[in-house]
Amino acid sequence: MASPLTGPASVQAGPAAPGTWPFLLPFGVYVLHTLEELQGFAAWASRHFGPETTSMFAAYHIPLMLLVLLSSWRASAVGRHGTWVVLATAFQWQFSVNALFHLSTWIILGEYSPGAVTAAVISIPATAYYLAWIRREDRASSREIGLAIALGTLIAALAIGFLFL
Repeated sequence: MASPLTGPASVQAGPAAPGTWPFLLPFGVYVLHTLEELQGFAAWASRHFGPETTSMFAAYHIPLMLLVLLSSWRASAVGRHGTWVVLATAFQWQFSVNALFHLSTWIILGEYSPGAVTAAVISIPATAYYLAWIRREDRASSREIGLAIALGTLIAALAIGFLFL
């Protein structure tokens, strides 16, 4: 019986099902984006939102990065439909919402928002590619994509809200 998260047919595969490399995009995007943010995001966030240090930044990004890696890797192993695909898709969507945050704050505050370059050049195009790919290849149902978008938007809202603490 299919559940709302597993979809019609979950396929268990080895470490990576053939042709599933796009599921690794969320992790790759996160690594590149975090590397851009690492040098100046804490100081920028402290000026505009709430106090943050580079150590704090690293402390919460390391476990999140591992969670995104796990989700991406498991989605690539499963290959289509299910909880891991929804989670990987949610994380990829979150990076596009995060990109809008970076680009908007850069414009509104009139100061470069560390992370804006990877947001514009990598996150948004990767999300467009990823979403087109999962639909074209039937890797996720419309319901799973809708759930992932809702979850990813919530994750992004929590991440942005965290800046105000």
